[in-house]
Amino acid sequence: MRISRELVAEIAAHGRGGYPFEVCGALVGRGPLGSREIVRVVRLVNHEPDRLNDRYQIDPLELLHLERELRGTGLEVVGFYHTHPDHPARPSETDRRAAADGLSDGVLHMIFGVDRGEHVTPSAWVFRDATQSFEVERVEYTAAIVGAAADAPTGVAPGSASDDKFSPA
Repeated sequence: MRISRELVAEIAAHGRGGYPFEVCGALVGRGPLGSREIVRVVRLVNHEPDRLNDRYQIDPLELLHLERELRGTGLEVVGFYHTHPDHPARPSETDRRAAADGLSDGVLHMIFGVDRGEHVTPSAWVFRDATQSFEVERVEYTAAIVGAAADAPTGVAPGSASDDKFSPA
């Protein structure tokens, strides 16, 4: 997948601003799996009623409104992002179960670890129905658009959180 450094910085800011709770959003883009380009991120409200610090829930109506907005644009919701406050940027068992309960094959999932509300670590994954598990998604961080954080990731990196760190100013 490809995503601009500016969009990664936008998600990181959302995560830092929502800390110590999980935040979530949609990844809007185009292209086939393996070469998807994320062109927009949309913040969504975490509707989890009880455990905001380690769970998130997206309102299906909010998602439906977004999908309607995208009709005829050539863009679609290709995945989702959420944060893990003070936990690693990799899928949890809760994430796996939630993905397995839906029709999630090929859906992108970006997970951002947020350490003490400051340091943000991005990762990217694709859920596979056949194995009921996540696979690391290779990420190409593209050139920043005006206003992006100067120390956002650059180049190509595997989706594994241990492979790249992101701590914008």
